[in-house]
Parts: sequence; structure tokens; C-alpha cells
Amino acid sequence: MKKYFENYLRNRCSGKDFESFIELFVDKKNQPVLEQQMKENWEETSQGGATPDLSSTLHKIHFEINSQEKSTGKSPYFLTYLTRIAAILLLPLAVAFFFQWQKSGQPDEMLQTVSTPLASKTSFVLPDGSKVWLNSGSSIRFPQEFDGDERLVELTGEAYFDVQKSEQPFRVKTAHFTVDVLGTAFNVLAYDNEIPAVTLERGKVTLHTKSKKQATLLPGQQAVVDTIGHEIALTEVETKLFSSWIDNQLILKDEPLGEVVARLERWYNIEINVIDQSLMEKRMTASIEFESIREVMELMELTLSIHYEYDKDQRKLNISKANN
Repeated sequence: MKKYFENYLRNRCSGKDFESFIELFVDKKNQPVLEQQMKENWEETSQGGATPDLSSTLHKIHFEINSQEKSTGKSPYFLTYLTRIAAILLLPLAVAFFFQWQKSGQPDEMLQTVSTPLASKTSFVLPDGSKVWLNSGSSIRFPQEFDGDERLVELTGEAYFDVQKSEQPFRVKTAHFTVDVLGTAFNVLAYDNEIPAVTLERGKVTLHTKSKKQATLLPGQQAVVDTIGHEIALTEVETKLFSSWIDNQLILKDEPLGEVVARLERWYNIEINVIDQSLMEKRMTASIEFESIREVMELMELTLSIHYEYDKDQRKLNISKANN
């Protein structure tokens, strides 16, 4: 295992070696050894900082590979999808999680960036002991040590924070708003192409927009931010619907198809095109854990009266009206 692992990292794998490595990887009894190799590589190549929790990602990759190998029927793209997982997602994702170091404006201050590709997520502990879960297609930047007047992190995408209490304020900065807290647990949704929102599970947070509008959230409340007028709308919600992803669950409750598609694209790292826009009015309720995309699409065919096909030339799923 170690030999194959090192050869892969150094781009010295032959086709046969790579196939052998994949066979070793999908054997679950080798997972502890692989995790240890990943962590050792991180410690050897990094300049310090948090080590990501790789267990949920390994679980996800194992499930996807095993399910795609076993799949049959009308989904011929799954073998291609398996190859893509192995070649693109497998080790570059799990080994590095795109940890990056860069100098800030102050020469002695180091900033650390953690990013997660699509179809993956990770969790880690910040320098102050606060825990962060980072969802797919997201990025967060923070200093090596919180030694100033505030604990500032910058987020693009989605993250769940369980903040360690301190007199030093904790602040999450996004493109459209900033969240100020002292000690609490909350979810921040701030993808570039989605309506941003903050959902509070416990404690209290204050949200500030660029136009100086602000709102204070209590447990069970969600703040949705208008990115044009920067207005804030507060509603009562089921917080579990917005934080279940940290437990490897995607819970959909009467969600419009447009939002469902956006979440599935990130969850499975696949492009989905809705051909008939009238379908956007349909709504879906489901709980997804480790089901394959094929299983999810077949469920949608049954419950939403749609039809899906995979376009192998453009590498995307197309959704259209079902032929009755």
C-alpha cells in the first residue's frame, strides 16, 4: 500500500500499478492504513496547521466506487464516473484538501486556506478550538493563530461552525454579509450562485450586511439575505434541514427542483440540466445519505414524473418531462 501510495503522489504509477492501488483502496480493511499514509504525507509536506478529518470522505469514496462497480441497467456513464472518482477525487482530494499557505499584508502573519472540491466535505478544528465542517465546493481562510482583537475567518460556500466561547469575538466574513458571535453553533450558506442564509442552532449571532442592515438571530431562526437590496428576512425553520449534511445526510423537504438540482450537483459533482423549465415548479421531499446518483434519479422519476438521461458527449444529466 505504501509503495503504491508514494508512487501515485510522485506521478510514477503505471496503468497496472494504478489499477492495483484502486483494488487495495476499495478493500475496507485497508482504510486505516490509507488514512495513516494520508496524514503522514500531510505532516511531511505542510507547514503546520489543522489536519483534516478524512474518515467521512473515505467513507463517501468507498461507497461511490463500490456502488458504481455494481450498477447495471440504463446508466452507462457510471464506469466513466468511477474512473473520474479514482483519478480526480481519490487522492488529491483526501491527501491535501487543497490546503494552501500564503503571506498576508503583515509579513509575519500566516493565513491558512482549506478548500473542498465538489462531492466532498471535511471537518477540522480552528486554532481557538472551534470546530468547522466545510461542505463541498467551499473554501475558508483563517490565520494560524487568533492573536488580534477578533477571530476572523473568511468563507465562500457553506460551513457549519461550533464556536468555542471566548471574550475575543468570532467573525465569519462572506461576500454579502458578516456574522458576529461569541460562542454558538450555526450554519452559513454563502455560495456565489445561491441566495445566502444563516441558520442558528444554539446561542445567538448578529448578521451585518454591506448596507449596514443587521439582524440578531435566536435558536431556530434563519436569516436570508437579499444580495441586491441587502435586506434581511428572518423566519423560523427546522435547523436540522440545513445542517444534516455534516452527518452525511442531504435532507430535502418540499424543495423546488431548481434548489434540489443545485444541491445534487455539489453532492455528486455532476452537471444536471433541466430541459423543460416548467419542471422547476415541482417540489421534492427526500432523505439522501449514501445513495448513488442513479438511485436518486430513479426516485425522482417515480415521485416527480420526470425522465432523465445521461449525455455522455457533454458529460451531464438531462431532466425532461416523463412520457406518459
